[in-house]
Amino acid sequence: MSSDVVKSAAARTKGSVDQFGGERVLKRAAFFGLLFLVGAGIGSYAGWELGSLFESTREFQAFRTAEEKAFLRTYESMASLWIVNMRSATILQDPKYGSEGRREDLNLVLDAAQKGRTQATDPAVLTLIDVETGITYARLGMVEEAAGNLPASQTWMQKAQTALKQAGWKNYSEPHLREIVQARNLQDSCDCPGKK
Repeated sequence: MSSDVVKSAAARTKGSVDQFGGERVLKRAAFFGLLFLVGAGIGSYAGWELGSLFESTREFQAFRTAEEKAFLRTYESMASLWIVNMRSATILQDPKYGSEGRREDLNLVLDAAQKGRTQATDPAVLTLIDVETGITYARLGMVEEAAGNLPASQTWMQKAQTALKQAGWKNYSEPHLREIVQARNLQDSCDCPGKK
């Protein structure tokens, strides 16, 4: 008897689904649900692309004037100089690098300073570049002295004194420069983001 009840209930259920077209309704609902999701995805992507395009255009046009472009070049030059300067200070503190490696690295600082000098127009920035150049000359003098090359050491120290005098320093004596360089080497090598 129970099997007759189950069969009768199944027949009523099937009949009610067929009576209202329930199976077709479910298929249509699933189809329209899928269409909605695809449309929402495409719309979101298109909106994101248009928004990104608008944002990129706005950012690109942010630096239109010559002054704004000069500022951007100056900022880039100073950031590059700062990065090579910190790397150089770290190498100077590391005993595994020899004199030749230190010279090469310090010459990268001088190259970055020279590039910055050609791009900068602001007198304050040019003064900062002169100071970094003078300190790099003093660092080169100390590297040459450690390598036993006293004539080259004296030449670099004289160049450092000249550069710092032009930058407006009052005390550019050799003992003061050595003290400054040692403090800067320690500070810059500790500030280096790549150092552990």
